[in-house]
Amino acid sequence: MTSGEHVAADEQVPQGRHRRSTYVVAAIVVVGAAAMGTAAMVDRDTGRSDLLAAFALMLIPPLFGAVVALVFGRRLIRRMPRTAGDDPATRRRIGQALRDGSTDDPRLDPLARKEARLRVSQRWLLWLFAAVVVTQLLALVNAVHPFTRVLAVLLILFVVGSAWYRWRGLREARRYLAGPPSQP
Repeated sequence: MTSGEHVAADEQVPQGRHRRSTYVVAAIVVVGAAAMGTAAMVDRDTGRSDLLAAFALMLIPPLFGAVVALVFGRRLIRRMPRTAGDDPATRRRIGQALRDGSTDDPRLDPLARKEARLRVSQRWLLWLFAAVVVTQLLALVNAVHPFTRVLAVLLILFVVGSAWYRWRGLREARRYLAGPPSQP
């Protein structure tokens, strides 16, 4: 396979089942976000027609966001450089090398170091996660509706889990970069 064919293969848009599942997930997220927004905005005295109107209005922002994400996300993913190798087996070996803190394969070491440097360069995300948790703690304390509290707790749990995963990856990356490079 020439480099031109390789680039063309990488730029193909997922077809078939993968593409349908992306649209199904996007539709579920849009309808779920609209339903949660509607539930947060209406009360028990709201009539059926007002409820449908509120749902229709709450459907607009997530629908717009999903369309933008589907259109531009595919373009951005194609432009992103692969940092962890081309095939899934290489990516798994790089992940294992980062977890172990070293590798015996001299061909794998530069790819693992590149991935480790990428993880270290994204450490600012931990501060973003902390800011989101603080804002949701304020929403949790000041919430009027119980539904708002439930959403705040769910978001806090999700963000704390994501922050823990990112922090663990950062620790692995720093440990790998502190070790000696693999010699051929």
